[in-house]
Amino acid sequence: MGKKVILLLIVIIAILSFTIVSSANTNELIQLPPSQIGSDLEIFQECNNCTGCNFTRVKYGGDLIFSNIEATEDGTHYSFLIEGGNLTERDTLTYCYACGNDDRKETGCVNIPITYNGHNLTTQTAILYLGLIVFLIFMMGLLIMSLNVLPTDVRDDQGFVLEVSKLAYIRPVVKGFVWILLTSIVFIASNVAIAYLDTGLLGSFLFMIFTLMMLSNLVILPLCVIAMIQRIALSNEMLGLIERGVEFR
Repeated sequence: MGKKVILLLIVIIAILSFTIVSSANTNELIQLPPSQIGSDLEIFQECNNCTGCNFTRVKYGGDLIFSNIEATEDGTHYSFLIEGGNLTERDTLTYCYACGNDDRKETGCVNIPITYNGHNLTTQTAILYLGLIVFLIFMMGLLIMSLNVLPTDVRDDQGFVLEVSKLAYIRPVVKGFVWILLTSIVFIASNVAIAYLDTGLLGSFLFMIFTLMMLSNLVILPLCVIAMIQRIALSNEMLGLIERGVEFR
């Protein structure tokens, strides 16, 4: 039953990984590169022969945060600095401008994605993350299969130990590495989802799972260590009795 649950988790994580990759092209129509959350952002417009340039409205996450701003002029460069304190969430900032002179005026709007790291998820980066996750899943699969190869104590039909295998001590260690890899996969997937997906719902859900897994280690790890020590002590005792010719019936 435990192996089926682990394999189900592997399939789910793999599906989530492909979902992350599919998001790599969601921002193809963005006109300007993304900016990082909390960093000051200069909105600007280049305009030749302009006598004035205004930013008519600035929206962030659908909310109007500035309107009718007179841009600062520097030659043909018209700009306005938005302080990072106004950019606190992953979303899209949209600013519209009206620039020109008495004879001609240009208007338009520009989108700037606000992300956690100031970068969009490219196809190359998505493939890199996916490759890392697939590699970890592959390593975890190898460890799970190795559990079927590692020997165990030989027992009779009644469950009495007939032969003690010292290699059986490795099984708890292998299971521990499987758990570590699974935790790492969930951690990587949650951080990629939080950093790059348009909605933080999936990333928050995965990070919640990761947090629960880490908290469970406070209970699981001590119990595993105690169980391993008890197993080693019992196996050594049984091995000594077997070597002295004691039979268990």
